[in-house]
Amino acid sequence: MDESNAKELELAKRGVDAFIDRANELHHQGRYADALKQLERARRICEKKLGPLHSSTVKVLFILSSMREADGTKRGPADMNLHFVIFNLTNADSSHQGYYKLARILRRRIFVDELGIQDDVEFDELDGVSRHSIGLFGDAPASYARWRVNGEAVVVDRLCTLPGYRMRHVARKCLENLAQNVAEATGHVAVQRFIMLVPRDQTILQHKLMQANFVPLMECTNGHIPSVQMCFLATTLYVR
Repeated sequence: MDESNAKELELAKRGVDAFIDRANELHHQGRYADALKQLERARRICEKKLGPLHSSTVKVLFILSSMREADGTKRGPADMNLHFVIFNLTNADSSHQGYYKLARILRRRIFVDELGIQDDVEFDELDGVSRHSIGLFGDAPASYARWRVNGEAVVVDRLCTLPGYRMRHVARKCLENLAQNVAEATGHVAVQRFIMLVPRDQTILQHKLMQANFVPLMECTNGHIPSVQMCFLATTLYVR
C-alpha cells in the first residue's frame, strides 16, 4: 500500500469514527432517525473506501443492528456514561457474538497493531473458556479485559484501553467492574487468589496495584507480551 492510499484509508477511518460519535450523541438525545442517518453515512464510507472485512465496517454494521430490538422496534438511547457488558462465547445469544466482534476490533488495534503481537497469538483458545468484559461509551468500545478460573485462582489478562480513552481511569473502572462480576458469580469453587497479568513495561500500573495490596510474583510470557503476575489474596470470592 503506497503512502497516498494509506492516508486515504486513515481519513476514511476518522470520518467513520466521527459519524459514529455523532450517532451515539443523537441516539442518546432520542433523535433515532438522525442517528441512523449518521450511521448510514458511515456505512457508505465503509463500502466505498474500507471494504466489508475492515474493522470499522464490522463496527458500524454491529451498531446498526444493535439499534433495534429482536422484534424490529427501535432500541432506547444508549448509556453515554462508561458502562460494561460481561459476555462469554458459550452463550448462543447473538449479542454475545456481536460484543466479541467489538472486543476483537479493540484488541487487534491495541495488541496487534500497536504492540506487534501476532494475530494467532492474541486470539487464543482461552477466549473460549474466559468471561469477557467490554467497556462502552454509548455503543463505542473503550476498554476490555477477560478472566477465567485456573485452579483456586482467578486470572485476569488482556486488560487494555483505546488511546482516546486513556488517562481517564477507564482501566481502573474496568477492573472494579470485573472484580464485582467475579464476586457475584458465586458457585462451588473457592477462589484463593486474584492474579492479574500486567505487561512488564507497564510499571505505573504495577505500582498502582501494589498500592492496592497486590503482590508481584514471577514473570511470564506465554507467547504474548512479557508480563508480571500481580497477586491479591481473595479468599472471599467464589466463582462458578
